[in-house]
Amino acid sequence: MRLLLALLLGAVLLGGEAEPALPAADLLQRQALAYAQAQAQGREGTYTFKVLGTPVLPRPPKGELVFEPARLSRAELSGRFYVTFNAFAEGRVLGMVRVDLEGAWTGRLLRARTAQPRKAVPEPAQWEAFDFSGIPPAGALKDLPAGFRLRGPVAPGHILVRTDLEAIPLVNIGDPVRLEMVSGDLSVTVDAVARSGGAVGEKVRLEMPSTHRMVQAVVTGPGEARVQWAGSK
Repeated sequence: MRLLLALLLGAVLLGGEAEPALPAADLLQRQALAYAQAQAQGREGTYTFKVLGTPVLPRPPKGELVFEPARLSRAELSGRFYVTFNAFAEGRVLGMVRVDLEGAWTGRLLRARTAQPRKAVPEPAQWEAFDFSGIPPAGALKDLPAGFRLRGPVAPGHILVRTDLEAIPLVNIGDPVRLEMVSGDLSVTVDAVARSGGAVGEKVRLEMPSTHRMVQAVVTGPGEARVQWAGSK
């Protein structure tokens, strides 16, 4: 990791004549910018970063300060976040310091062409990709995911985010359900009736018509569910 930072910092500093030695705080800020840019590599779109304030550094008893990145405060690199570093002097750990950054993102997002009602399934013709530069809304989406519908109504121009969507239920209250009951190597399929709804991977309550016993099972497909069965208790 130290070698990676040295290479990244070298790429920033190379060119022209050698520069005079930087103060430790300035050096750390450059390292933080280089580290953030390295984390952005391979992600969709492009990122730019700026430092939000001068970091507070420990006073070494002797020797020069050396910094090693520890972690990012969050995975999302747009908006405000910080990078923490371990500070060393002559091989001794002096503590941790942080550099506050703000990231801006440039790429393409989705926004609504027309108003859409609650529970509508998003169709490609109702949404358009547009160029965005800045700090996108939290959870902004770049593509329409399959198997989801709108949780609430949206207005024209609304930028689509993850919280706008909910999984489309494949089992609804009152639906007949083919229930696969599995116990070890044995698998039995029976008919049941849904008493709650759910999407793939969600749990639903099912009623066994013959006994009226309630069973909780996981939705596996349209009108289908599965439960690990340990027998009667």
